[in-house]
Amino acid sequence: MTSRKQIAAIQSCITNQIDPSLIGDKAIAGIVGDAPSFYSKSPALWNAAFEYLGINGIYLPFDVAELRLGELIGTLKGLDNFLGINVTVPHKITIMDFLDEIEAGADRVQAVNTIVRTSSGKLVGYNTDGEGFIESLLTPLPEQTESFMPSLAKTDALLLGAGGSARAVAFELSDRLNEGRLVVANRSLDHAMSLTSDIQKNDRQVKAIDETEIGDWARRVGLIVNSTTKGQGGIRKLPNGKLTTLEAYSALASAHPASISQADFDDPQTRQDWLRAAQADIDANNQASMTLAQTIPQNVRFYDLIYHPEETVFLRHGRVSGHLTKNGKSMIVCQAAIALCRHVCKQHLIESGKDDVATYRAVCQVMSANW
Repeated sequence: MTSRKQIAAIQSCITNQIDPSLIGDKAIAGIVGDAPSFYSKSPALWNAAFEYLGINGIYLPFDVAELRLGELIGTLKGLDNFLGINVTVPHKITIMDFLDEIEAGADRVQAVNTIVRTSSGKLVGYNTDGEGFIESLLTPLPEQTESFMPSLAKTDALLLGAGGSARAVAFELSDRLNEGRLVVANRSLDHAMSLTSDIQKNDRQVKAIDETEIGDWARRVGLIVNSTTKGQGGIRKLPNGKLTTLEAYSALASAHPASISQADFDDPQTRQDWLRAAQADIDANNQASMTLAQTIPQNVRFYDLIYHPEETVFLRHGRVSGHLTKNGKSMIVCQAAIALCRHVCKQHLIESGKDDVATYRAVCQVMSANW
């Protein structure tokens, strides 16, 4: 049973409200990020899976600023009924500072998206993003008839972005391309070079490029993957406390979004002025993206890790210019099922005789149905 004092300690660290009456004697799991309560599908997926598996647990969103992240993790760690959490933007790298152990795969990519509290009270970090991404490319979900990519062998791929999710995707993708090359594009070339340098240690063909070179390489690959936040729905809080939005942008072109203070955002007229001021940059981004999409060969597939909105500007431009497209739904389902079955609830499944492939597939189906 989680006490009122413990719930209050959690609440003091986060900006969204949690309902104590929903917790009761349930085991606690959840997702931490800057604002998962606004968009994350994970609570619906995990809570449906808990019900299917007969687990007396609840999965909650935790909106937490970086300054309070360590305090939140410490508070959750102290709960005997804490199972573990998933981690989303922008905390996948920073959160590693607050863990007791980091599994080899997560250590390789230097990013964590899944944390398990062991029976001894230790917090161990894993990363299921890369594995979930590959599975979503090569294995159809229950409602799908065929995979998005028949194979990755000898395929060149262009990855847009070099953050936490990008690192996991990059390592797994580079492992599967065989004779193909992975090209990583990022607004900060230094970040792209840092990522590719780490991958090269595994003797993989990889190259870092600046955002300005996307147009050239997009025409020479078989797969383009967006792992940036360009196109993601909603308002985002920047490290300096200001707000911005990237939903109207495509990842195929550069963006210089305007920011606004919380006080100005709360004023309707000032907010409208801000949006009008941003329109010229949005138009320039969209025009460059559509122009490029129309010149990319038809066999090139467009994949976006973003799932909110279901169709980003990047995917829309890909679709209308005749390319196969896919959003991040299946990746989220696959990585969530992997995190639940193979990490967070593995001991429960072992004890209940359900630690098998059939259960994993059933969890995928339940999660997909409750999207």
